[in-house]
Amino acid sequence: MPALKHADALVYASNQVILTDISYTSFTYPGDQEALAALKGIPGAGQLLSWLDANFSEQITHLNNNEQMVRISANNYGSLYALVERCCAILSCKVPDVYITTNPELNAYTSGQRRTCIVLHSGLVEALTPDELCFVIGHEVGHIKAAHGLYRQLGDMLIRYWDILASVVPVPGVGMLRIPLLLAYWEWYRRAEFTCDRAGLLCLQNLAPGLSALAKLSGKVAGYEDERNIEETIAQTEAHKEVNKLVQLVSIMENSSTTHPFIPVRLKALKEYAGGEQYREILAGNYRRDVPQLTAPAAAASEAPSADPALPPIATVDDADSTDAAQPVLAAGAQAVDKWKTSAAGLFKR
Repeated sequence: MPALKHADALVYASNQVILTDISYTSFTYPGDQEALAALKGIPGAGQLLSWLDANFSEQITHLNNNEQMVRISANNYGSLYALVERCCAILSCKVPDVYITTNPELNAYTSGQRRTCIVLHSGLVEALTPDELCFVIGHEVGHIKAAHGLYRQLGDMLIRYWDILASVVPVPGVGMLRIPLLLAYWEWYRRAEFTCDRAGLLCLQNLAPGLSALAKLSGKVAGYEDERNIEETIAQTEAHKEVNKLVQLVSIMENSSTTHPFIPVRLKALKEYAGGEQYREILAGNYRRDVPQLTAPAAAASEAPSADPALPPIATVDDADSTDAAQPVLAAGAQAVDKWKTSAAGLFKR
């Protein structure tokens, strides 16, 4: 086997801190977990999605990935696989399946709940330095560690199958919850991206390559890298001060369905996190740790769908108690509206 091409990458540095048993809640972006609560409040959704993911979605994704992409390993693109292994070791996460696909777009993504995978676009691998690539890999590992894939799928189902969902919750006015729930989903999705940028930084434990990786995702012009000014890009986050509040409101409404925060905002947030006390405490070893889970007997596991321990028990809905069963949905919608209003008001105060 040939020597690793990226032996001098930051993730291999002798002073690199391995974050043994770190919980993703140690580095979540403010409001990430609260925004996710609106989705978790839908009775039985997490358990149902876990079952569908394990018995259908993951299997077809696994088949498609192996038929259409290149699966990397220690013996196939070993240098890239070693970077993934190292990032997983630092974040105390099981190594997922990893694939490369020929695509010029600078992108990477994760999927799966039990059999997780990371897909790297060839354009991304070719455009980024090993350290920048580790930031992106760490970002994707953060999604896996936080089990974001399950709730992304829930949000997608809310978008595509709302009419069916509303029909099985026979409560007058339930259709009015579609918009607030979608607002809650998109708000959480954006906050989850901030959380995973933090995971990428924790893999590198060096801010510069993380900022550089994000800057390249916003716009890479070959041959002009030496003229890029990240501080100038961060300064673009002040543009809202140059317009009136009506324009700000219209902008918020137009961008409410975006899934990723804009790059200047991500750059600013990452820089602020790197200079904060929470980040320093984690590197000093002061962080929340995951508690090892007891393994359930195989027979019991085969009798019921996999459940997210953070979710309430599966709720059943019948004619007698349909109103009670729908209360978490109604509460989630109200909470979503309140949080969206607060978020919008916060933008006006900046």
